[in-house]
Amino acid sequence: MDALRDVQASHQLLLSLLHGQTFFVLGLSILFLSRRAIRLELARELAPLAAFGFLETAVAWSTAWLASTSTPPAWLIWFRLLAMAAAYAVLLSFGLQVVISPQKRERQRWTIAGGLLLLWALILWVVHSSSDPGTDVYLAGELLARHGLALPGGLLGAWGFRHEAHRTIEPQRWPWVHWPMRLTLVALGAFALCGGLVVPRAPFFPASVINEAALLRTTGVPVAFARALCGGAMAFGVVQALSAVLDQIEIWLENAEQIQALVDERERIGRELHDGIIQTIYASGLILESARHNLATDAHQVRRQLTTAIDNLNRAIQDIRRYIFDLRGEMLQDDLETGLRKMLKDFHAHTLLATEFHVSGSDNRRLDTERRQHVFQIAREALTNCARHARAKCVEMDLRYGPEEMWLSISDDGIGLATVPAGQGQGLRNIQERTSLLSGRLAIDTAPDEGLTLTIAVPYHQQFAPAERSQRDLDAAIAKPGKETR
Repeated sequence: MDALRDVQASHQLLLSLLHGQTFFVLGLSILFLSRRAIRLELARELAPLAAFGFLETAVAWSTAWLASTSTPPAWLIWFRLLAMAAAYAVLLSFGLQVVISPQKRERQRWTIAGGLLLLWALILWVVHSSSDPGTDVYLAGELLARHGLALPGGLLGAWGFRHEAHRTIEPQRWPWVHWPMRLTLVALGAFALCGGLVVPRAPFFPASVINEAALLRTTGVPVAFARALCGGAMAFGVVQALSAVLDQIEIWLENAEQIQALVDERERIGRELHDGIIQTIYASGLILESARHNLATDAHQVRRQLTTAIDNLNRAIQDIRRYIFDLRGEMLQDDLETGLRKMLKDFHAHTLLATEFHVSGSDNRRLDTERRQHVFQIAREALTNCARHARAKCVEMDLRYGPEEMWLSISDDGIGLATVPAGQGQGLRNIQERTSLLSGRLAIDTAPDEGLTLTIAVPYHQQFAPAERSQRDLDAAIAKPGKETR
């Protein structure tokens, strides 16, 4: 009989260690992936789930310690009980985010979960103070924590995870993300049952019917093993989902950078080809000059020279048209506001960053197609930099029309910069060069941990003698007035 108890105790010890290890991996995985995926709203919402994983680890490993000790110290029993209540209160706070409005979510969910945890402690203190000596206060505390916190927390957590995933990720139609998301929410629901409904046996309902001994007797599966499976499935699902989303964001960033490089290369080739066209036009000019000298002496030669010059000029015109339309690729023919809205929508769809777009003033004097294209490329370069380097949570674009020029500001709430790098970074150089081609002005406002705001001021028409304004004048011009959101 003693040997059987020893075998059962060793099995309980191993299962508790396995149980703790899976939830430790869950917490650690979310912690590291959330740092990489700080731009994802879903990743930021998973912080309570990581805390739950670490606290559940403490519960499981303290259970293993108790199983290996013949006379466990009282403090260890109380530590296990408090860690359990705290773990399930944190799990409940994770689930409550779906039933609380976003404006009040961060404060109210912790208030409700903390209030229930205090209520649990108060009830346990009352039971401990007024109970008979034979009352198992620890058992009462565990039953109360599991039924009152873990069961609703797990069910709400599964619902909340499904809701957040549907709101932030599933609209992007990424099928390879769906199955790990579903696995995670199923694992959360399963933990609500085996961690919140299946409890130690007690002489009252439902613990007298649905308990750990009954589960082992009917299925042959120890409850610690079932909880370990839930923790492993949660960890695997979260890691796979976040990794897939991050991989997709990296692919989008690489494509955006390739598009930008392709545009630059096309423009360089276009300049070189235009040099050839200029040579053709110059040669035509020489032919016309020669024809002028021959007007009085050889009419037939003049006619031939004029025909050659006309053919050269027609060929040059065709070449110019072909180069302009072929080398620019897919030109954005939308007006400035529509094109920027599409670009920001595409940026949000591929990076999952929160975005805002504000427009003020009236677009009475539009930029021509070529100047709009430069503005679009500046905006694309700035957005790519935000996604790649800023570690931002939100990106805001502000388009304002003035009487003589328009202003475009792109702001993020990321890590910012101590100083604006001078002559470093291809992206910033491209933005500066394009702003110069537009006879515009560029201002960058940034500070560590305060994000970065990039603003360009672009005149509606090309200014061959750019207006000379001090930095103070530019700062005054781009100071943000009240915004009209469209």
